[in-house]
Amino acid sequence: MTKDRERAVSSNDNAVSQERYELYKATFEWIAKSIREGFYLEAISLEESLITDRLESYLTWRTGMNFGFKTLGELQQAIRRHERDADLRLLVLDELDQWRRARNKAAHEMVKIEAGKQVSWQERMMINQAVATVGLELIRRIDRQTRRLRLSES
Repeated sequence: MTKDRERAVSSNDNAVSQERYELYKATFEWIAKSIREGFYLEAISLEESLITDRLESYLTWRTGMNFGFKTLGELQQAIRRHERDADLRLLVLDELDQWRRARNKAAHEMVKIEAGKQVSWQERMMINQAVATVGLELIRRIDRQTRRLRLSES
């Protein structure tokens, strides 16, 4: 059995804040470049990492429990159990869940053909472009909402 890994906590006087800032800045730049150059699966993968990091941070703050290094599904279940804010619940349990399903198709079904539903490579790439674009917007919205909630309760 593996020990749960704990998420590094930022504070004004430690290197974690600076490292996280630099990683976020580089990741947002790389996502933009990936979308611009047609590397949608790369953008989608990085978006999921940002989304889970934001949710891990928020849930750890909200509950005082370690939510570091959890899967997107585990974090959604934790929001279902612990969150009361209707806007964040809608965002994470509905909109993010729709994106998660589209992300799964993008990542795991690029070469699979469903009987009676042929989708060309070009069509699949257009779908993935939309998934990447929506993911970027979801990151921003989740970050905005969790920041609002933290500010309103501090």
